[in-house]
Amino acid sequence: MEIHTPVPPAGGPAIVTTLRNAGAFLDDFIAWHQAVGFSRLYLVFDDPADPDFAKVAGRPGVEAVAGDDAWRAGWRGSPLFADMAASVDHEVMARQLLNASMIADRARRAGLDWLLHIDVDELFYPAGGDARALFDALRNAPVDVVAFPNLEAVPEHEVVDRPFADVTLFKAPVAHMRRIVSGDPVLADALRRSPRFGAGFFNLYSNGKSAVRLASAGLQPFGVHDFDRPDGGARRLSSTDAVVLHHACCGLETFKAKYRLLGGFADRWWNRYDITAAIGPFHLQARDVVMSGDDRAIAGFYRARVAMTDPAEVAFWERPGLLRRLPGPSRLLRPS
Repeated sequence: MEIHTPVPPAGGPAIVTTLRNAGAFLDDFIAWHQAVGFSRLYLVFDDPADPDFAKVAGRPGVEAVAGDDAWRAGWRGSPLFADMAASVDHEVMARQLLNASMIADRARRAGLDWLLHIDVDELFYPAGGDARALFDALRNAPVDVVAFPNLEAVPEHEVVDRPFADVTLFKAPVAHMRRIVSGDPVLADALRRSPRFGAGFFNLYSNGKSAVRLASAGLQPFGVHDFDRPDGGARRLSSTDAVVLHHACCGLETFKAKYRLLGGFADRWWNRYDITAAIGPFHLQARDVVMSGDDRAIAGFYRARVAMTDPAEVAFWERPGLLRRLPGPSRLLRPS
């Protein structure tokens, strides 16, 4: 697949992501975001020996960064380093925050206007198909940080070769789901009783992702979903003009690879924040079933909690709007 996109003019929005073993995501991540108008993509490779680094280094509009010792030494210049130093070797989110902090400085010096922090299994999906126009419309708005809701992908097959091109079904944002079921007690009861959704509508996070205006002073990553000043006070906008499409665990092999890479992580982030209380039980349950090595149990868990292969089940949840079909990325990335 080749999608040729003209190099955008100076300024405009950029993306930062920390990635590792991106596999089938990477080419389509780059192609989509360049097609919708991002001026630059900053890809920070968590493993400096990642073979994908050489694959993308030097591409127009892409700045690939090897997370080697020299890069890590630069973390010490970040205002976040004192709080992150003790956890950088065992918390990927600590490395993500430091990488985003450093890239924000680099993007600012490069004259870029906005920086969006997302993962390599996510796509930014602007309603009008033009991310640059969306951010340009905020040029004179009194806003430092823009938050966008996220949708979670629902694969309809166990084998998914290219998640961004192949998966078009998504769970609606949690706030939208709550509005729908609040007026429909029968649907609310069905949701509670569902073995798929009863423990939590989303399997992973549901609080969206954010972009920061680079000209605003004093802002740093605040968790991997937000930006703020040390004492708060960022001017915020919650936008529905775009969503972040989170293609988590699309395909059985991708699901297994993700949790094998994560390994036996702790039940709390930074030994402080209870993961189940924050995002529900799926993440820890997925860890445990994949770490068990029982292929039959892993496949059963994936079928029950991730993939939705029965068209009747899809139709049941799609009818009231709890699932929605977004074919735009597939049309662009896998044209007929």
